[in-house]
Amino acid sequence: MRAATLSAALLSLVFLGACSSYNVTYDYDVTASYGRYKTFDYYTSKKGTGGTTNLMDKRVRAAVEKELQAKGFVMETKADPDFLVTYYPIVHDRKVRTTTHMGWGWGWGYRPMYGRMGVSSSEVRHYKEGTIVIEIVDFKSNQMIWQGAAAGALTGLNNPEDADEVVPKAVRDILAKFPPK
Repeated sequence: MRAATLSAALLSLVFLGACSSYNVTYDYDVTASYGRYKTFDYYTSKKGTGGTTNLMDKRVRAAVEKELQAKGFVMETKADPDFLVTYYPIVHDRKVRTTTHMGWGWGWGYRPMYGRMGVSSSEVRHYKEGTIVIEIVDFKSNQMIWQGAAAGALTGLNNPEDADEVVPKAVRDILAKFPPK
């Protein structure tokens, strides 16, 4: 019984961990000349699966601007920028199944006088896993040169305080590898 309780607790931690952490990945064009990029602007992407609000959009945009400006890039809205940035959410429906076994048994040896009774209970929890994707496109060639994502960054954000804490950190982690060295 203690093992069943322990396994249920561990599965609950796995589920909670899935809701509160994220995994950052990135990819880039190794032939691009990143040293020549100084200015940026935004473009609107048709990608993404929705699932966020205008308030979340403002959070992500503010975090992207702050991180790029901290790296020395300047936002250029009046002339042609060196690169364009877009960001969008991808939201997937996910399920986690937890099963708890509780049982009683008696016996000794391999088989003689061995018996067992028990009850199992399964529960399926549904949640939405949200990912932030950031893409950077060379303005002149119109080719994507860099892409990063934080899978799970928009998962489990139940209030504005959580979002205000997680989104800037996730964007900072995504853009940590831009520009590539």
